[in-house]
Amino acid sequence: MPRLLLIIALPLLLVVHSAALAQSGDLSSEKIKEMVKEASEKFDKGEEEESLDLFLKVLEADSENYDALWNTAIIYARMGYRLDSESEMEEYFEKALEYAEKAKEVHSDKGRSYYVYAVALGRMTEVMGTRDRIRAAHEIGKNVSKAAELEPDYAPIWHLYGVWHSDVANVSRAERAAARLVSGGLPDGSNEKAEEYLNKAIEMDQESILFRMDLARHFIETGEDDKAREVLEAVLGMEPRTKDDPNKLKEAEELLGDL
Repeated sequence: MPRLLLIIALPLLLVVHSAALAQSGDLSSEKIKEMVKEASEKFDKGEEEESLDLFLKVLEADSENYDALWNTAIIYARMGYRLDSESEMEEYFEKALEYAEKAKEVHSDKGRSYYVYAVALGRMTEVMGTRDRIRAAHEIGKNVSKAAELEPDYAPIWHLYGVWHSDVANVSRAERAAARLVSGGLPDGSNEKAEEYLNKAIEMDQESILFRMDLARHFIETGEDDKAREVLEAVLGMEPRTKDDPNKLKEAEELLGDL
């Protein structure tokens, strides 16, 4: 389910954990907050390695820091996807999953804990066999559903939920056949919900090129070329906002030319 694996270009949004941070080592709670803010700013500038380094330093001082945990998971997932070696990719995805699991463990009341777990597990499907991907699809769906329940105002959650529905509803014949041999089979995916949730994400963040691109891909997958063409034309009128947006604009032009 490949587009679950593309969920990596979302803007890193800072959520300041409301609980008071106790002093740890030489870092005060105020210093930790400053480091989290600086790390987020660096990520927004495309300085991923520097951002990750700061988040990891925060976790050395405060191993349960919510912002550092979920952001670290996202960064490892994003960086891993760009690697050429499958073994290196798997190493990064495992790290993403590790931090996401910790976020769920210590912040089970926070939506982004479940969101990053779904993202990290989606990444891991890149290095899984068909049967494991089918089993993972169930877990991804459960976690993104929980994330939407806990934080319904966070657009990337609805984007991921829409992509999940699209991917599950439009699996290949080979995967559908394999699913019959797996306990639980395929989860329930809906093209109607895919369109609804992707549009919901776009309504919440109208400047996201990624969200519109995945809506266009969904329409192409379902054979709705006119709708796809309309979305792609809208994308080509947008200004790049993230590090990966220029490549997405090129892809939009190519997809539009193929329709």
